[in-house]
Amino acid sequence: MLFRVETLMQTRCLGSIAMSVRFCVLLVPAALCWLVSPALQAASTPVCPSSVDAPYPSLGELGNSPSVASWVDLSVLPKNCHVELQAPAALTIALAGRFTETGSIDDIAIRLGAISTTKGLPYWSVTDEDWRELVTDAFAVVSPDTNSARSDFTAQEMLSGQTLYFSQNDSRSWGSNVYSIKAIDSSPDKLVLQSNNISSIRLGPVTLFKPDEVRSVLFINRIDDTTWSYFSLAVITHSSLAARKKSLVNRQAAFYRLLIGQAPDQNPPLAP
Repeated sequence: MLFRVETLMQTRCLGSIAMSVRFCVLLVPAALCWLVSPALQAASTPVCPSSVDAPYPSLGELGNSPSVASWVDLSVLPKNCHVELQAPAALTIALAGRFTETGSIDDIAIRLGAISTTKGLPYWSVTDEDWRELVTDAFAVVSPDTNSARSDFTAQEMLSGQTLYFSQNDSRSWGSNVYSIKAIDSSPDKLVLQSNNISSIRLGPVTLFKPDEVRSVLFINRIDDTTWSYFSLAVITHSSLAARKKSLVNRQAAFYRLLIGQAPDQNPPLAP
């Protein structure tokens, strides 16, 4: 899914094993914010969309690339970001843009619930310096403890507030990874979706992320009759491996492009 944080893994530091998030890099100080866009800005935390405050990072202009910001070892997030931290988060990424949709929130919800359409989704691999497949398989499941596939989620289900589950195979991890997805707020002009990993994410015998260590929140808000804002927050609360920001940025960008109808592998990549 577009706001789903996919598996982040080591490369080169584990010898011949290539992974989507690479290590052996110097990470910036906790409060330093890194922007993919040319300007560098600093903010202590993300500012999630609300009726009071403008989001940070600010929304990219319609037709342009989204803005991106990241934080390392972030110890607190604003309450309206809907992610409670018990300890400093290893990595937090926020992506903010605008897109055109002439339909309703139901039309957006249908696209977000179309889990099967993420199969074969490409993304820019910094490791390979090329576009590669991100999701090798994806489908909605009946419950979190089974791989019994079901049809994609309907708009009604996506907007209902019930906890739904789906399975994804990430090209950089082994086996199926199960996630939850739930609307925590919705109206004709707004949708807030929360997602966590339910299963551990592994590479063979190595557990990369335990349950609930990969979290994401997606905010969709109407700006005018045909323009909507997209703000995704991805939080890696803990990992035994350090994570590179560019890998997570490119994964988020792939789902963003899928939702707005842009070719996910369109050059240039968001974080080359």
